[in-house]
Amino acid sequence: MRIVFLVALTFCALKSFSQNGVLKGKVLSDSNGASISGASIMISQLGKVEFSDQNGDFIFRDIPAGIYEIEFSADGYATKQITDQQIISNEISELVVSLLKNETKLEEVVITRTRAATESVKSLLTLQKNSISVSDGISAETIRRTPDKNTSDVLRRISGASVQDNRFVIVRGLNDRYNAAYLNGSPLPSSEPDRKAFSFDIFPSNMLDNLIITKTATPDMPGEFAGGIIQVNTKSIPDKNFSTLSIGGGYNTVTTGNKQLYYEGGKTDWLGIDDGTRALPSNFPDYRTFLNLDYLQRAELAKNFRSDWRLKEKNFAPNFSFQYSIGRTFEIGEKTLGLIGAVTYNRSNNFNETIRRNFEEQAVGAPTALYSDYFDENYVEQFLGGVLLNASLKFNSNNTISFKNLLSINSDDRVVSRNGIPFEASASTNPLILSSTVRWFTSNKIFTSQIYGEHFIPKDKIKIGWNTSYSSVQRDIPNLRRNIYTRFRDYIDPENPNELDITPTANIANGNAGPDYGGGLFFSENNESIYSGRFDISQKFSTSETGDQELKFGLSGLYRSKDFYARQLSYNQLGGVGDLVFDQNLLYLPDEEIFNQANMGIIAPGVGGFTLYDGTKYFDAYNANSKLYAAYMMMDNSYKFLHIIYGARVENFNQQLDTQLTETEVLEIDETKFDFLPSVNLIIALNKKQNLRFSYSKTVNRPEFRELAPFAFYDFTTQFITSGNPTLSRSLIENTDFRYEFYPGRGQLLSFSLFYKDFKSPIEIKAGVNNKEISYQNAKAAYNYGGEIEFRALLGSVFNQPGSKFLNNLTLFSNLAIIRSEVDVSNIAASTDFEKSRPMQGQSPYVFNGGLLYIDKDYGWSASLNANRVGNRIAVVGNVEAEPTLWEKARTFIDLQLTKSFLKNKIEVRFNGQNLLAQDLIFYHNRNLNQKEVTGVSRSINQFFTGDDQNLNGYDKNADDQIWLTRFGRTFSLAVTYSF
Repeated sequence: MRIVFLVALTFCALKSFSQNGVLKGKVLSDSNGASISGASIMISQLGKVEFSDQNGDFIFRDIPAGIYEIEFSADGYATKQITDQQIISNEISELVVSLLKNETKLEEVVITRTRAATESVKSLLTLQKNSISVSDGISAETIRRTPDKNTSDVLRRISGASVQDNRFVIVRGLNDRYNAAYLNGSPLPSSEPDRKAFSFDIFPSNMLDNLIITKTATPDMPGEFAGGIIQVNTKSIPDKNFSTLSIGGGYNTVTTGNKQLYYEGGKTDWLGIDDGTRALPSNFPDYRTFLNLDYLQRAELAKNFRSDWRLKEKNFAPNFSFQYSIGRTFEIGEKTLGLIGAVTYNRSNNFNETIRRNFEEQAVGAPTALYSDYFDENYVEQFLGGVLLNASLKFNSNNTISFKNLLSINSDDRVVSRNGIPFEASASTNPLILSSTVRWFTSNKIFTSQIYGEHFIPKDKIKIGWNTSYSSVQRDIPNLRRNIYTRFRDYIDPENPNELDITPTANIANGNAGPDYGGGLFFSENNESIYSGRFDISQKFSTSETGDQELKFGLSGLYRSKDFYARQLSYNQLGGVGDLVFDQNLLYLPDEEIFNQANMGIIAPGVGGFTLYDGTKYFDAYNANSKLYAAYMMMDNSYKFLHIIYGARVENFNQQLDTQLTETEVLEIDETKFDFLPSVNLIIALNKKQNLRFSYSKTVNRPEFRELAPFAFYDFTTQFITSGNPTLSRSLIENTDFRYEFYPGRGQLLSFSLFYKDFKSPIEIKAGVNNKEISYQNAKAAYNYGGEIEFRALLGSVFNQPGSKFLNNLTLFSNLAIIRSEVDVSNIAASTDFEKSRPMQGQSPYVFNGGLLYIDKDYGWSASLNANRVGNRIAVVGNVEAEPTLWEKARTFIDLQLTKSFLKNKIEVRFNGQNLLAQDLIFYHNRNLNQKEVTGVSRSINQFFTGDDQNLNGYDKNADDQIWLTRFGRTFSLAVTYSF
């Protein structure tokens, strides 16, 4: 807390005393919404003049409070005068203006006059209507009105998007592998060791400027996506000088103040970074060297290898959050330098309980029998921190260079305690009881740095944009420790009781390692880097009174490299070699004593303790890289009520992966593919407020490094072992979209969308022949289709009460996506598998978002209530010969926020409530035994939301096998923000 106090005290000294305001805005063409560069903007009373930049943006700083008249003029457009523009002290006023093309050849100046409030509403509508692709987004202001603490929470609010495992995004029913992640226009690598995905909980939400999901392709966009391109944009150059300090705390109903199991970590755990406490010693031999050591040398290594297995107890502390941000602008002659920096830190604690079960098939049509039955207690500390530093130098209205940097650290430190019956849970009268614990620290560090420029040549109407970036992801799991004890529930022979029958006994291997044994030590490092560059140039080569034509082309390149390394060590019994006999009494020692140094190696003449065994495989390490070269050409034509964007993109992609399979066998993948990816987007303006959109595109989906590598990763919590498949090939997708849009004004919206996607060779996650083993396979084909409806309305308009202040401050918003899909798995289904087709893995039949937002600027109050629900979806595709398909049950989330501002918006107090329903997370095997026929209204509802009037894939607690059930608490938080 001393650090927080010193930071706050230091930056409070930077308080700005300016009492003037800021006017910023954008100049657009009324005909097609295109930005107008080089427009002159003059504040008549002050005689101040600025020019719109290459994006049509302008800004006046340090304007005295008052009412002003603003004049806009540009070559080829009618001059427009805006009246009654109010400037308020210490606030930013925004004005968006659209100019009409001059339809007269006379030299007279055509002037139109309109009020500022009316003009901005009208021009924002023009901007929305003429976006060239189908996209949905959420602004920084909207993000601020939700209780979301990270980006994955925010994504849940966007139309057609849902979040899986609280981290991974599904768009239009397509799982994370079909979506691309970009930060400020630059690609982000996969953050996960076992899937093609980006974990969006890495980014704190208070560092976002906006977040957009683009759902249709244009030639200037990357060609590898099918669901959406998720564009995360961090805060940019400030409109005025500011400093903001925010401190908050949180309470979880099942966590805060309750018991927490923990272990001693390192001194920098609070930063989400391991200080080396958990790391392998620097002189520890590598895998090949270890294999050549004799048993005495391995025993000596065990003596010198130290790790703390003791578990301690304390009470969970409250959650804590802190952020400081600062923005400054400097006028250097005609140049403007802008700087923005932010430091954020969040510490969250979480406890949940999970029931985990497995079932065994019995006779055909008969209920299954319970095979294993576990109860997990999960104790988790999560650290989320970030540092942002952005700078921009605006040489003039036509040339800008920016430098953006972000470092984000997201780590969690967890202890899992598992108790239960590992097998024959229902058949045995005296089952074996298992008790296991895991100590699991995971650190994710992401760094990204970008330099980009925007330039405009007014004479030739040429725009130039370029970007170069570097991104890296480091994911470390240092010393994941797992121990297992077993005992019988009762004495084997009650008449001759033996205390050892019911004494917990460590399950330590002799010459082996794996998830069924205790004493396991797992280490992994995943380092990935991306270097990318892009160059775009466009020119308006002809204009007319009724339309514009623009040609755009560009080049881009991307190089990715990945180094992955895993080490799977385990304590073993030292006995059966030489004259050594293992001391069996060591197996009855508790966690805090069993692996003490005194129990390592030869502990007495002829008596062995524990030694180290290396269960690492040759293919537990691999190197990979890929190179992508792309070029595109795009035409953007508008004529009267038509706007068409068309062109093509070509991508040449090379992917290489190298790993060792055995001592003599090497796996080398080196594959190059060339793809031609055309696209077309057509916008028909029915009138000033309504659009029709049609789009077609061809895109591609490529296998991730991890999906090709044969490395097998064991997840203790799910008990799945995931391995790659070197034979995977890319998938080609054809996308078709239709959308109707109605913009009634005042930020309101009504839209209907239809989409259809056809896949060739989609990549799916599928269970293997052996229980709990999953991998990746190309299915033969698939299709995905559906519809979306979205609306945002002021209740004053809905109830035709324009004079009602309360109703005009209240916004109702909602979006609903209905999605269907089918995968043809006839090429990979087993001969006994009756399921030759099914929904796509990860696809929900429906996604719903809705809420109410109330804002009263006069009294400084705001409130929001948000709801989100996602339908049942396949988590892991099954294999009838071994494992049925695993389904995730639908859940509903409800969140709320109350906000009150004080002292002219200098202080803001926010109260948040998250997951107010706290519904259980349930995964199940669908049995469909003796299900009663659904009739009436329920049948119609099932048909609409799931596509099956009987909802056969739905969850039935009386018939289906419940595999996992996790219980969560509700979270409440209070934060205070001071702006100065």
